[in-house]
Amino acid sequence: MFLRQFQYLVALEQEGHFGRAAQRCHVSQPSLSSAIKHLEEELGVPIIKRHQKFHGFTEEGQRVIGWAKRILADKDAMVEELGIMRDDLHGRLRLAAMPMSMPVTGVIDRLFLQRHPGVQIDIQFLGLTEMKLGLANFQFDVGITYLEQQPIERLKTMPLYEESLQLLVADDEWLRDRESVTWAEAAELPLCLLSPNTHERQITDRAFASAGCSPKPRLESSAMINLVYHAMQGGLVTVVPKYFMHAVGRRPGARLILLEEPVITQRVGLVWIEGSPMLPMTKAVVELMEGALEAGTLEEQLLT
Repeated sequence: MFLRQFQYLVALEQEGHFGRAAQRCHVSQPSLSSAIKHLEEELGVPIIKRHQKFHGFTEEGQRVIGWAKRILADKDAMVEELGIMRDDLHGRLRLAAMPMSMPVTGVIDRLFLQRHPGVQIDIQFLGLTEMKLGLANFQFDVGITYLEQQPIERLKTMPLYEESLQLLVADDEWLRDRESVTWAEAAELPLCLLSPNTHERQITDRAFASAGCSPKPRLESSAMINLVYHAMQGGLVTVVPKYFMHAVGRRPGARLILLEEPVITQRVGLVWIEGSPMLPMTKAVVELMEGALEAGTLEEQLLT
């Protein structure tokens, strides 16, 4: 039994095709098929449903894939932990983040690379369901999401900061000299908002509903940055977290105004799969943010 057999199996599960899986693993298709066949013989169970083309995995095969991912993750963790012992952490930090967490991902990037310059960072912006699945499958080391009103059972959490929602407007005649605006007033403006299936949009919709409003946005997008640029160009406004001010609030031509009645606040935090020992990359991020919280510098970092 060899690690490469598990690598081939996981590649096949992700690609759903023998040829693409072989190409991904830089081997010939017969070599990949033969290695998986030998694994079936060693384990004494069928892993793949036998047809001319790939038609999925048996029930036993699904269980083997789960173990294969865990074994490969443990191998990577071993290498990373040895790097930490040598004060020479290398590899890839895989970070899953909700769309509105761009400010804190920038802080983590900066602080992490200062401490571990040999690490590459891969950030994927996605929803909670995909984030939880990716963490469970060892595709991500840590996630960033809202901690309230979300089914995050079986995940370890660390609160990082609390933020309010604000209105991003072009620096024109709209709401001139206003420090705050009600959700009811915002509903009368031409809005651009996140797509309805995103958790962040659902928070926004509930806030409008609590003010007795149900606005119809002029534009919707799954990308927060797309909404930001539309608002900065004028003609539309959007809803963003407070800490977007470090990315867009200081730029000429844009202002942030507090949304109130009600004021919506959300706790943002780290989430990860509980394990013993903790995966080294996960542990490195957790310890880094613990240090920032203890020093009281996280908010300062978010605003710089």
